[in-house]
Amino acid sequence: MNKYILIILLFFYNISYSQNNEGEIEDAQILIEKNSSIVLPKVDKIINKINNDVYTLDREDIQFSYLNYLIINDNKKIDKFIRLESENNNISKNNIRLQVGNYKSFLIHGKSKIYEYNNWSSYFNLYHKSNFKGIYHENNSRFNESDFDLYLKHSKRNNTFDALLNFKKIITGYYGYLENFNKVDFNDIKINTSKYSIDYGYSYSNKKILGRIENKNSFYKDLLYDEYNNIINLKINYLLSKKLNFLIAFNNDYYHLNSFDKLIINTYNLSGLVKYNVENFYLLIGGKLNRSSKSYKGKSKNFGGIYPIVNLKYKLNNLSFNVNYGGGLFANKYSEKIYSNPFIYDPFIFGKLNNTNEKFNIKTSVEYQLNNNGNIKLSYSKKALSGFTNYIYNNKGNYPVTTPIYLYTLIRYDEDTYISQINFSFKFPINSYINPSFDFVFREFDNEEYKYDLDADVLYKPKYNLNIKNEILYNRLKSNIGVHLLLDSYAMDFNSNIININDYINLYLYSNYQLNDKISFELDINNILNKRNEFYFMYPELGFNAMAGILLKF
Repeated sequence: MNKYILIILLFFYNISYSQNNEGEIEDAQILIEKNSSIVLPKVDKIINKINNDVYTLDREDIQFSYLNYLIINDNKKIDKFIRLESENNNISKNNIRLQVGNYKSFLIHGKSKIYEYNNWSSYFNLYHKSNFKGIYHENNSRFNESDFDLYLKHSKRNNTFDALLNFKKIITGYYGYLENFNKVDFNDIKINTSKYSIDYGYSYSNKKILGRIENKNSFYKDLLYDEYNNIINLKINYLLSKKLNFLIAFNNDYYHLNSFDKLIINTYNLSGLVKYNVENFYLLIGGKLNRSSKSYKGKSKNFGGIYPIVNLKYKLNNLSFNVNYGGGLFANKYSEKIYSNPFIYDPFIFGKLNNTNEKFNIKTSVEYQLNNNGNIKLSYSKKALSGFTNYIYNNKGNYPVTTPIYLYTLIRYDEDTYISQINFSFKFPINSYINPSFDFVFREFDNEEYKYDLDADVLYKPKYNLNIKNEILYNRLKSNIGVHLLLDSYAMDFNSNIININDYINLYLYSNYQLNDKISFELDINNILNKRNEFYFMYPELGFNAMAGILLKF
């Protein structure tokens, strides 16, 4: 840890040196996970972990919302995930972003309202980012991601109909961990995944009733498997009084993987909740009935249970408290695992996919509001998962090509896995000019089934996650400089020995100069120290990389 003190001191020296600048805090939560199913198992969320941009370039793609009835007042900010029922005003602004950089990088991101007449409106969203060179074996470590959205909405009186078409494609290839390997053609090693979704929903509201039904159909395809997922959500919220609401929700998640023998996982959730809220007090209480079945090789196995749901919030002056308790069943999905780590390959991976039982999930937090822009927050959470999946080193040698670019496969822990996490963060403007923020996460895994000198459960998952940043505003120039650290991570080498891998250090800078209301110039620099950062062990990310461009609003 001592070797990072200099970086941290330099950062805070930058804060004290810039007392004459202006600034504002951006309330953004950066979620870094090696396995995204740990964090939000009930949200269809893709965090592209190949993309090593720590500062998010306003990627607010239009995404169809599930009815996450476990947390009604959800104020989380998730990269490229917004809720349609509370439409973001930024969607209506037509803009386009163009950037180029080293590693032959290119970015285009456009958002536009393409039609609006009477009760009809439609929006278009395009995102593409690519680099045609990598840090090792340049031509074979390129990366391309394309994401396309088309959204249609019709509203009249108390009725709203909306639909979304989404297409996503990722192409990449890498064998950087074999630095002395003879050069091979990119087409022989490329990873090519595609996914498209067709979603539609209907909402009705009046003074007493708010109801919505929605259906999501997604299709995924890569070199190994095809996948189909159909999700139906129904929610009815009845307002008994200004303080008291009753909510009933139903969810059916049908999952089908085209393996050697068809794998089908079908999960049902039925929830009944009562919400009571006054000015300083909020209580959500109820329960959820889960039923789920897995069908494989002509055999079917059923699961089920009843899970209590409690969410309590209390505010006393500037001090607020929050306690959340829940649980339930959810299906592990192949596409989610691949997006979590694209270098997974195993023809028999479907044997690791099953229902995961979140036996309980409790989270408590206390937050003190310093002023309008500053706060201090401490939270603790713990969950118990039966059927937790983690990725490990693949030594089976069953690669689809001669060059083993796929280094990982999955392991499943059917015994209980306990995940504990402590978060501490603060946002505190030193004055009206300088806005530093600090976010620290300590994460610990414990599994009852596998015990090592160093638990295999911590493999590829950093124990410590630290993000420090400072936002400065000087006239029309807005800058964000920070350092992101992932510390105390472990991996497995080619001899199956558990080793401590190098710490992840990303010193980054983002700047935006606003020429006028319609034109801004941008500069985005990552890995300023040019470190060999490995989010995936043996797959180093880009070295010093910079992108510069223009943002046009019209």
